Amino acid sequence: METTTDAPSFARSRRPRRPEDPARIWAPLADLTEAAVAAAGSGTVAITRGFDRNSRLRAKALRDLLEQRDVPSIEVTPAVGSDRLLADVDVTAVVNLIGAESWQPYRIAAQLRAPVLSPKPGETAGEQVTRDVIALAGDSGKRDVALSHVAVRSEDPAGQLTLTYNGEQLTLTGGWLTVAVQGHELQVQVGGAGIAEQSITTAELRVETAEAPHRLVRDELPIADLEGAVTFTAEPEGLVVRPV
Repeated sequence: METTTDAPSFARSRRPRRPEDPARIWAPLADLTEAAVAAAGSGTVAITRGFDRNSRLRAKALRDLLEQRDVPSIEVTPAVGSDRLLADVDVTAVVNLIGAESWQPYRIAAQLRAPVLSPKPGETAGEQVTRDVIALAGDSGKRDVALSHVAVRSEDPAGQLTLTYNGEQLTLTGGWLTVAVQGHELQVQVGGAGIAEQSITTAELRVETAEAPHRLVRDELPIADLEGAVTFTAEPEGLVVRPV
């Protein structure tokens, strides 16, 4: 009598799963993985993602692929405070899964001096792009970055701003200023009560407040009341974007 015996289900479950082709999850994943591995070195890859399902799935797949290559990674989102996960971490590359509509991946990369890896716009990899950024540092030495511009405005007509630049000083009452970066230098517009608007070009600008708080706005995002001093510095090619 012939008999057949099926393999027990627990035996079948022990067969190693074939790794899923990353292109089936999302076409750019394979190239992003290779680029992240090459850029990571002995550091960590920051994966910036959105909140939608596709972004979460792509981020998880990328983390799994990097783990298979022994490259550590951390996911961050545009949620306030999410980038604190990167504190005291040696981040050597940032992968942008959010897209160009969010400034967060670029600001994180510039702040950590790491390249941004983004999906290529077409069939072939795009050219690497660099741009100047504005570094902000308080007296504590803690550094932040603005990609486009910074604005400082007094919230009280009695508030004073003292600007130090190129060996000169200028004090404004009820003053305001905007700082942009162009050609490796800061382009500063300033004005105040009884003072006509004027332009200043410098590589470094120290701004000190007195008498009243001032509002500090970075890239259209109000981030703090400015009390005390902050130094703005032009950082040539402080942001590197690498389409892969």
